[in-house]
Amino acid sequence: MGIGTNISKKPKIVFPTCIRLVRIFCFIIPSLVMFLVIPYAYVHMDSFSIYRKVQAKENNETQLFKITSARMQNTLRTSKLKDSRRVAKQNNETQILKNTLARIQNILRASKQARGRSREESCDIEIALLRNRTVKELGTSPVGLSVNYTAIGGTDWNFNTSIRCSNITSSNFPQRKKNRHQNLPKCDAEYVKLENLERMNDSFPLFGSRDNCIRKKINTFCKTDLVVPNIVHFIWFGNLKFDFIYFVAMYSTFKHQNPCVIFVYYDTLPSGEYWTLLLDVVPNIILVSVTSPSEISGRKIIYVQHKSDILRLLILKEYGGIYLDTDQLLLRSVDRFRNKDCTMGWAPDISIGSALILAKKQSSFIRRWIESYASYNPKLWGENSVLMAAKLAIQYPTLINVEKHYCLFYPDPVYYYNHNYKWSHSYSLHIFKQGKMEQMKAMNFTSIRKLNSTLGAVFRYILFGNKELCL
Repeated sequence: MGIGTNISKKPKIVFPTCIRLVRIFCFIIPSLVMFLVIPYAYVHMDSFSIYRKVQAKENNETQLFKITSARMQNTLRTSKLKDSRRVAKQNNETQILKNTLARIQNILRASKQARGRSREESCDIEIALLRNRTVKELGTSPVGLSVNYTAIGGTDWNFNTSIRCSNITSSNFPQRKKNRHQNLPKCDAEYVKLENLERMNDSFPLFGSRDNCIRKKINTFCKTDLVVPNIVHFIWFGNLKFDFIYFVAMYSTFKHQNPCVIFVYYDTLPSGEYWTLLLDVVPNIILVSVTSPSEISGRKIIYVQHKSDILRLLILKEYGGIYLDTDQLLLRSVDRFRNKDCTMGWAPDISIGSALILAKKQSSFIRRWIESYASYNPKLWGENSVLMAAKLAIQYPTLINVEKHYCLFYPDPVYYYNHNYKWSHSYSLHIFKQGKMEQMKAMNFTSIRKLNSTLGAVFRYILFGNKELCL
């Protein structure tokens, strides 16, 4: 070692090339991790977060589905429970009906044994059953629904009493006049007046449907404080013989209702002995010529009864008033129902009878009934008439007054011909002619004198003023 040499200076270390490379890599690799791996991790962490959220949503939806399914199962169980309760209620109501019918049969059986013949006790039985009282308990007390408590026909309903009757025939009918007088409207452009015309033959001024003179006649001479005008409508379709029963029916309306006017709408003018008699004794008949409808809602009409069904509704919508079938017997005035927008009565088969309808002009119920004919099926007999009326009455109870005692208007037809029906509280009876036309055609002023049945008693009451058999 030479003089002056600094012995404290460290010798310079020279790293081999491999070590340098290691140092480079040690710096680059963390940098790559920082710039590549960490962002990649963040991306995957975000994806994982999204996945977790999706999985949570699916779990929520699954849980919601389970809850919904549970609710549906509970609803189904509740529905089944309600159905079972409804079936039980129906069975209970059926049993009540069976019990009621059994009580009626027992009463009728006891009545038959007591009197030696079968007869119907009419409203007495029905009201007693509704009030869960016996007929004896009922007595004469004012119970029931809308039954008219002013009895008609007297107090003796044994139907075995005979009295001396007037010898009334078509030739000497009390109201018949030698010279026929008719009160007919005569109209000009502004006014209408009634002319009492004497007619010696069958010629009449004929009006068309929706004639302005008809409307003027109603508005001028048939004004009323009641909702329903006191005008009566009959429809006569077809070339039928105007038999005795039709005379009695139309005359009963004239006698007991005393209408302002009676309109008879026809496509073929009636004729015969009893039609002539009707014109002679009823001075306020106005004949209205109409063309019977051939189709409804584009569908061809099969039954003539369907033509009458739709026409009666159109007439009541146009004018209002009281519609009656030509075989509907009116036993007393129906004025008590003329303060209702529309009134009909239940029939024995639990449909609503359309043989007697009271309605105001433009009645809402009548309009809805007409609208129902959009679904008219010509092959179905009563779908759009009596059955539709019942459906609409249930659907729109505020638009119609339905008299729930069918004894007011429609007793069961089985009691017409071979039994006696106590009609002391009835307003009207509908003659069921099915299968009885020959028997109907044979009736006249003579045959009804000793006819011991419901029809015989009713005909005598209308024509002779009493229901008892004639000596």
